[in-house]
Amino acid sequence: MTRSPLFLAAPLLLLASSVDAFSVGRSSVVFVRQNTRMYAESSSDDTAKDKTEELKLTDESSSDILNSPAFLKRKLEVLNSDLAALEGEMGATSTILQENKAEWGPQLDALQNEYVNIQSRMTRQSEEGKDVATLEVSRKMLEVMDNYDRAFGAVRPETDEEKEIEASYKKTYDMILETFKDLGITEVETLGKEFDYEVHQAVMQRPSDEYDEGIVCDELAKGYILGDRLIRAAMVSVAA
Repeated sequence: MTRSPLFLAAPLLLLASSVDAFSVGRSSVVFVRQNTRMYAESSSDDTAKDKTEELKLTDESSSDILNSPAFLKRKLEVLNSDLAALEGEMGATSTILQENKAEWGPQLDALQNEYVNIQSRMTRQSEEGKDVATLEVSRKMLEVMDNYDRAFGAVRPETDEEKEIEASYKKTYDMILETFKDLGITEVETLGKEFDYEVHQAVMQRPSDEYDEGIVCDELAKGYILGDRLIRAAMVSVAA
């Protein structure tokens, strides 16, 4: 039996219709997905904008509340209350202080005076100890000075070499005198001064055409003083 061409073409037409339907359906799905994504993105943007506007409104609302007359009035009342409480505490503390001063003030004043006295006494003792040490050292140095004085009086340099040696000794002698001066040590005045038993030690009396009776006419050994303290009396001859 022979089949007609129309019968043979029917399955092909049916297959082509199915393919076209599938293509159309697929395009519809893609289009729907794209629209869904675009809607989701649009919704997300709208939500962010809504949140931003909501926060802005909240901030403006908070600022309005903080600057409102009612809030400021309440804040002022709280500050005044705190200030009154502090003033009360200060008043109570001041009262306690005055009571303690009335009770312990005399004892504290006595302790303060005692502290000042102790400090003054220690300072004075320290100065006295320093002066005593200076006196002891200077007395030892005077023995060296006496040897210098005796050597200068007994030796007469003749050659240039001897004069140079004497000059070096005198330089050392002058350095000791300068150190004495820095320490506040001064020489006792003798020649032409009236004899003073507190700073002069009379070794002899002799007639003098140059000085009146009772006046120091010779200095045999130098004397030194430190402030009002005598280190050593000057040994002198007194005119008779």
